[in-house]
Amino acid sequence: MVDGAREAAASRPPQAAVAGRRRAWPAVSGVTAAVVAVVAFALALRLTWVAYSDWRPLPDDDAFRYDWFARKLAEGAGFVHLNGKPTAFWPPGYALLLAPLYRLFGPDPLWGQLLNAVLGAGAVALTFAIARRAFGQRAGVAAAAIVAAFPSLVLFAGVTLSETAFTFFALLVLWLLLLEGGAGRPGLPALMAAGAVTGFAALVRGQALLFPLVALPFWFAASRDIRASAARLAVVAAFTVAAVAPWTIRNAIRMNAFVPISTNAGVDLWIGHHDGASGRGQMADALIYSRPDLDSVAGEVAVNAEGFREAVRFALDQPLTELQLLPRKLFYLYYHDEEGLRWNDGHGGQPWIDPGIWNALRWTSNAYYYAVLGLFGAGVILARRRLLAPDPLLIVSFIGYWTAVHLVFFGDPRFHAPAMPLFAALAAVTIDRAFRR
Repeated sequence: MVDGAREAAASRPPQAAVAGRRRAWPAVSGVTAAVVAVVAFALALRLTWVAYSDWRPLPDDDAFRYDWFARKLAEGAGFVHLNGKPTAFWPPGYALLLAPLYRLFGPDPLWGQLLNAVLGAGAVALTFAIARRAFGQRAGVAAAAIVAAFPSLVLFAGVTLSETAFTFFALLVLWLLLLEGGAGRPGLPALMAAGAVTGFAALVRGQALLFPLVALPFWFAASRDIRASAARLAVVAAFTVAAVAPWTIRNAIRMNAFVPISTNAGVDLWIGHHDGASGRGQMADALIYSRPDLDSVAGEVAVNAEGFREAVRFALDQPLTELQLLPRKLFYLYYHDEEGLRWNDGHGGQPWIDPGIWNALRWTSNAYYYAVLGLFGAGVILARRRLLAPDPLLIVSFIGYWTAVHLVFFGDPRFHAPAMPLFAALAAVTIDRAFRR
């Protein structure tokens, strides 16, 4: 009996080793549990807002159009305007996401809101994955928590706009690029997936079409090999084009013109480059309705081309004015964070929110946003020596690109929403440093 007891005792691992293993588990399970809790909180917060909201699409705004296109697609009528004629004025990606839900469950905007809630929670998980790769686990959890509770991102989930879906797919592209790593031999599966997702993201918002170029600094920093970087660019670009090509072909057939994604690009460019340009969004009726002699399809294509011509002519003729518009566009892109709230009441056209609650949400949304900007600025300073490393550099490149592309067009605070998770990643550096101290 004694010998048996001794053998059993000898067969057990030393107590220190057991304690060491016990100490090792909580670090992994603790982070996992924290991320799961944050993502669940993000989903619950967005579902709560959807349940509370009384939002419905108002005629003739973007949220109404996406809902309309999804309804028509679900009915089998195609991507058509209010007059039943083919259109390509709005990118089709978000409506293509909504249409199967409308087909299965009925054409109720609620399904779009629920989809937004799920995609918003998914964006939180992707924020963690991206920030962890760039700045470590604790920064990843902090960044995810910032995005989970970000007021405007929660509020955008309540309307059928493309911001929430685009944010998810843009972050998915970045995560796939980080997953591939950029060093050594190109990892084809991740690059192919990144290209395909980039193509679909471009169908949601056309600004994603140049995402492959954003990755070039990352690839070169990781590999120090221009040929390998060019090979990666070629793969991602090829799959991006392949994903967009079916829609481009559809436009060639239905619109009788080469339209890669949408015909509103010329109009948007004109808004930022004409005699009355202010740097912010404004009505473009003078351009949009300038061809009453053409039917809606031909007129749409002609107006798009005219918008490009007029914008380029203005930029070449008035370079000083162009330079003066740049800081205004930057200001209007980032100057407040109320648009998520304003779209929920149709910019005053659907005042279902109690005025006291509306003002509290407005104050909270802006205060939270400015706090994140402050933490972001501090994070840039604290992480300045690391920002040229490959993974952080991809984040910096995306923020720089996203800002620059709107300086080319015009600034609107609604447009900065997709970049907020990456601002949160750098804001999390400040929080992480505070915890370390």
